[in-house]
Amino acid sequence: MEQSVVIERGNDQITVAVTDVLATTGAIPYQGFSSGEVHIPSGSITSLTWSVSHDGTTYFSAYDSAATPAAVTQTVGSGKAYPIPAALAGARFLKAVGNAAGTIYVSLKV
Repeated sequence: MEQSVVIERGNDQITVAVTDVLATTGAIPYQGFSSGEVHIPSGSITSLTWSVSHDGTTYFSAYDSAATPAAVTQTVGSGKAYPIPAALAGARFLKAVGNAAGTIYVSLKV
């Protein structure tokens, strides 16, 4: 007898309030997700600088793994979507600090 197997891959979308200050920028719960997209609907956000946390309370600046590490920063524009940087894989919580205040939409994929 043949059995059917259904594999469900979930995803979540959240709205995040971004500011130009780490302490007042909204957190993105990333544990359990493998990738995601950041959607910049409108406004004046032109860059995002990423921070990570192991506990959702204490955040650290995220750096890439280059020979001379650099902060994980993305240049962005309104009406566009960008992948969450691969350098952030494995983080439990993320924050995307903008050069200006605004709203971003984050889609997360298991």
